[in-house]
Amino acid sequence: MRLERGSEAAGKFALKVSNMDTIITNATVITVDGSGTIYQPGAVVVRGDRIADIGPSAEVEARNPDVAKRIDGRGRVVLPGFVSVHNHLGYSVFRGRAEDIGHDAVMGLYVPMSTILAREERALLAALSTAELLRGGVTTVLQMEEDADVSAAFVEEIGMRAALGIMASDIDVAALKQGRIVFDEAIRAAQIAQSTRLAEEVHGRANGRLTAVMAANTASTSSPELLRALRDVADRLGVPVSMHIGIGEAPDVKAVHSGAGVFDFCRDNGFLDERAIAVHCYQLEDGDVERLALSGAALAHCPLMNQFRGAIAPAETLREHGVRVGLGIDNYFSDHFEVIRSRIAVARIRANDPSVVQSMDALADATIRSAEVMGMADQIGSLEIGKKADLQIVDARRYGLAPLNDPVRTLVYHGHGKDIETVMVDGRIVVEDGRVTGVDETALIDEAARAGEAAWARFKDAHGSYVAPH
Repeated sequence: MRLERGSEAAGKFALKVSNMDTIITNATVITVDGSGTIYQPGAVVVRGDRIADIGPSAEVEARNPDVAKRIDGRGRVVLPGFVSVHNHLGYSVFRGRAEDIGHDAVMGLYVPMSTILAREERALLAALSTAELLRGGVTTVLQMEEDADVSAAFVEEIGMRAALGIMASDIDVAALKQGRIVFDEAIRAAQIAQSTRLAEEVHGRANGRLTAVMAANTASTSSPELLRALRDVADRLGVPVSMHIGIGEAPDVKAVHSGAGVFDFCRDNGFLDERAIAVHCYQLEDGDVERLALSGAALAHCPLMNQFRGAIAPAETLREHGVRVGLGIDNYFSDHFEVIRSRIAVARIRANDPSVVQSMDALADATIRSAEVMGMADQIGSLEIGKKADLQIVDARRYGLAPLNDPVRTLVYHGHGKDIETVMVDGRIVVEDGRVTGVDETALIDEAARAGEAAWARFKDAHGSYVAPH
């Protein structure tokens, strides 16, 4: 299989994975369907890449005596795979560097590292994150990042479902540091070309498991010409757009774009409408809630990342105004159960109300509602007959999960990625017995670690410390 440019270093870890018709019996099955159906004991039948049957275990087994592979689900919980609507997979390089420095991470780490991290290193680090997320039950991601094209081959080979896009910007960072605002035509042309090339190459690949997203970094680092060009490609391919919005950059946007407001600028240039996914939105000005709601755009809510920046997005207020809300991991974390818990915690703290965002609501945010944000709810996000067989099996016979008094509450408040035993995407088992089947895990971890160490050594040589002056 052809590897994407710059991804050979990561692609060598990918191994062949296969699928066969499978029945999971005698499990607790949390469907996250429209009625909140739970089967105890329940069974799920997978034929090809689809869920072929689901229901009470005895009835499903009687209807399907011929299934080749059987999984005994006693003591286990089956639920849909998690859907993460915002990721920077290669940003695992910042793990252990960025968590304590708040907003300084952007100009002190993220921007300067973008000029230091080699494509081969980014590919290895993105592969590491992909394997970690898959191991933790995340079966679908929206990946937007500088040089995101290097992650495509590994994502395809390992079996993840993903929307992939270059995180474009065309501002001259060197000039910006000197106090000059310059949008560079050469940078813009290169970013548009790279974004377009990746979108055209991946959209619809792997039996539709890979799709494209046209992405930009921020309003203050993007010219109107860049955003409109990206939106033109999105319209031609019929794919969504996504950008960080409402992240405290209103003064910068006004300065860069002749007094424009953030949300108006994004709307006027094709990045805030029903096909847009607005990321974060944790610092909003008067009227921004209404602007976002009227636009039809969805919110990629990243509570785990944002809480360490002292920020809480008004997700409940936005939802009350009709905004679709999904959950994203964002940077350098890998346990989606932590994101779900953070979703609940920050909402309750913001409202000073321990009753808001119940456990089933939070689980739905991480599955079917995130699938809705990505435009994939007809295919994934719940366990229903005819949908894609993207699911996870949690071993509930673990410390911290017993007794399983209420399966939803117990998993939401006490589950961890390490409790997941099996993961399936498109009907293929991609995690089995707690190990990613499509990767040499030890080799990948070792080489990704070496890639990160090499990048940080060059970073320190260039900037004198592990945080660049700015």
